[in-house]
Amino acid sequence: MPTLKVKIHKQKVSVKNGEEMYVAHLKSYTRMPKEEVIRVISENQGISKANVAASFYALADTFKQFLLEGHVVDLGPLGTFRASINCTAEKNLKDLSPKNITRRRIIYHPSPELMEALYDAKIVGFHEVEEKEPENT
Repeated sequence: MPTLKVKIHKQKVSVKNGEEMYVAHLKSYTRMPKEEVIRVISENQGISKANVAASFYALADTFKQFLLEGHVVDLGPLGTFRASINCTAEKNLKDLSPKNITRRRIIYHPSPELMEALYDAKIVGFHEVEEKEPENT
């Protein structure tokens, strides 16, 4: 069974008026470089690294093209991606322009299969954090 590890931090929590509380975060390791992803796909699927890399870059180019044309891109078991903007409002239509765009981003929605895998993974690393009690003098 896949395992996700957590680490515990004591931090100020804004929704609790800055009170310090214990919070769990998923432990992240290294960033997987595309070369490593290509190598693992090649080994696991029996496809040459050159073919995997060519597919990888073709997918990236096509993905970018579709997003910039305004399409929602469905990558099956990975999920869907769509472009989005945030824009400040104006009372008059004529005052609305590209200057009002404050943020551009890509929104990702994982597939149900990917979310199910995440929820099925075992989570480890929780433990009771022992606080030292003040000594009575």
